Amino acid sequence: MRSWMHRIGLLAAVLALAGCAGSVGTGPGYPGLVPVPMPPGPYAVTQGKRLVVAVGPTDVPGYITRAAAIMSTTVNAANISTADRKASVLEREIPSVVAENVRRLLAPYGIEAVPDPRGKNADYRIAVDLRVFEVSRPDVLKTRARWVLYGPGGMSPIMERDVAFSTPLREPGDAGTGDAMSRALADLTRGIVKDFGGVLRIR
Repeated sequence: MRSWMHRIGLLAAVLALAGCAGSVGTGPGYPGLVPVPMPPGPYAVTQGKRLVVAVGPTDVPGYITRAAAIMSTTVNAANISTADRKASVLEREIPSVVAENVRRLLAPYGIEAVPDPRGKNADYRIAVDLRVFEVSRPDVLKTRARWVLYGPGGMSPIMERDVAFSTPLREPGDAGTGDAMSRALADLTRGIVKDFGGVLRIR
């Protein structure tokens, strides 16, 4: 009975995620993280094979992976804390938003970006290790990450960057945190694409 109720609860959560318009996903707690807007056109017209950039893996901080593990293994949902419910949603949302941001930011240059943690058939691969991503004070989201750019073949890094910055919350509570997270991921991916553009000599 418990297993059946747990499956019903998970199905409801999946349906809720699928029904959210305007964001990559949503769930209990934080509103769905929102990707950057599509840059205005016109876009570059690519003749022949398009350059392909794989995005992944995007690793998230330990508190998020632990929360996701708790959500997937706890039979009785009543035993799951509110904090774990909120954090678990981010395990899927953060990689989705990072990949979508890169895709949108590279689109004007005629470059295709796809979420792919292996990137074996891609021309380049961007891997992101999001090490810190949490509200350190009541009104500040702290972000610390390392990202690596791999060249054709995906074996040896050709660029590595460590970044750290803070994003102020515009309002308190879950809505303010979700908004700050979206803006922080936007800033992170804009920096990645800017440096990557330097490698390709595009601006």
